[in-house]
Amino acid sequence: MNCLIAFLLALLCAASAAARQATPREKVGHLFESARRIPEAGGSPAPEAFEFERSGYRYRVASNGAGRRTKDGAPRLFNLRLEGADWIERVYFGEYEDNVVLVCEVRDGESGAGFVARLEQPSMRALWKTDFEFFNVGQPLRDGPHLYLTGHGFVAKLDLRTGLFVWRQRRLYGRAGAGTFNHFDPPEISGDTVLFREKPTGGVAPKTLRVNRKSGKILGIE
Repeated sequence: MNCLIAFLLALLCAASAAARQATPREKVGHLFESARRIPEAGGSPAPEAFEFERSGYRYRVASNGAGRRTKDGAPRLFNLRLEGADWIERVYFGEYEDNVVLVCEVRDGESGAGFVARLEQPSMRALWKTDFEFFNVGQPLRDGPHLYLTGHGFVAKLDLRTGLFVWRQRRLYGRAGAGTFNHFDPPEISGDTVLFREKPTGGVAPKTLRVNRKSGKILGIE
């Protein structure tokens, strides 16, 4: 009888361990979504606009930064105020404290950069706008009041309350070999670490940058 009980307990432990291994790792944080890109009919490199829906509102952001939010036919206009000949190439959107947060990549035909803007609801007034000088802007991840950003050779943690960077890591391009850290997959949080994994290109195994969430210190490259 004791042998039978021991055997059944062993089976139960094995089943529990298998179930734990089969359970996918819990996702931490909230990924921003990518707005729909409306191409320019005339063949211009700049798109016509970007569109998305959020909390019952519809948003349209033209490539020149002029925006419109509508609900039940009532419009509210806003402007992201681009510089010079810049146009918006990519838009990610999310929320923080019922405000709309936009992460955009801009181009001028020769180079690219990015910015983050927090727009107050319902006025759509910009509470702040923070620029950064890196293109290939990747899908951001929000963790509470903080936003993790990526770009060409660049990763950062931004405070959504103030628009100020908590930390930044720059000059990463080529750090782990020629062409590395050009463009990143969405960030992932693992305990006290945030993982920045580069997008796979050319059949080469992608590198992962491990960074301390609090200090921004690089812990290693895998």
